[in-house]
Amino acid sequence: MRFPLKQLLLMPLLIGLASCEHTSSGIEPNGKIQAPEVWQSHLKTAKLADDFHAVCGQTIYVPVYSHIYHEDPSKMTLLAGTMSIRNTDPKSTIYLTSIAYHGTDGKLIDELCKLPIVLEPMATADIVVPRRHTQGGSGANFLVKWVADKKVSPPLTEAVMISAGASRNLSFVSRGIVTESIAGDK
Repeated sequence: MRFPLKQLLLMPLLIGLASCEHTSSGIEPNGKIQAPEVWQSHLKTAKLADDFHAVCGQTIYVPVYSHIYHEDPSKMTLLAGTMSIRNTDPKSTIYLTSIAYHGTDGKLIDELCKLPIVLEPMATADIVVPRRHTQGGSGANFLVKWVADKKVSPPLTEAVMISAGASRNLSFVSRGIVTESIAGDK
């Protein structure tokens, strides 16, 4: 069998690209979830001043399914998830103070916010839960805490879950719900 010279020259390049592990996507090669500021260059961390006064803020519960069942409890479809925290305020910054990932059993799996993350007006922070990260289970969730030093429009938090393959493609969205609010007096 003869291959044209162009195809022979491109083959090693294509094989090399196909075998690369990418870490700029928010996923470490071992499947660990990365903090959003590690792989999203527009996000920065900051220490809040000692005299910082939170005028408003919330704790938001966001369901993120690592898998869903089909037919019976022994059959499941693994899912990749992306949780987005979107600052909907066009003029004001908010600060993400905690992004805690919990499993179906309610136990903390990971805290992804070691220092407050600055979320500029209209900016988004994404957290990717890779398909091969199955610790969370069907009841996985994030608890997101944010604060601001003035009255702001609250962020939108959503998770998109997806499973794509040769025979079955599926995707759905879940929205976060506020479980606690801070309302200041400034």
